[in-house]
Amino acid sequence: MKKDYEAYRDTGVLGSYHPEMAVLREQRGGEVLTTFRDTNYQQQEDYLESQRKMLIRGKVFYVTSAFPSEAIATPTDKLLSLIDAELSGQGHSA
Repeated sequence: MKKDYEAYRDTGVLGSYHPEMAVLREQRGGEVLTTFRDTNYQQQEDYLESQRKMLIRGKVFYVTSAFPSEAIATPTDKLLSLIDAELSGQGHSA
């Protein structure tokens, strides 16, 4: 595994990204929340907000994402739906 300074050198990401070091937490209803050490999380009334800094070409960007508390589908469900829609538009079926 790369050391933090090597990951920073190679990717420019503040707080190197190590998916194997992610923390998984089970939420109400059985959902799993994946958290990373370089990201701040805040539970708002209707959504979970994540904030982190990214260094891109020498400029620091503050990235904020919002995830609904009650999701209607998982990211995998949405991706599969998109793939199905694209395949059906091409005359294929999955």
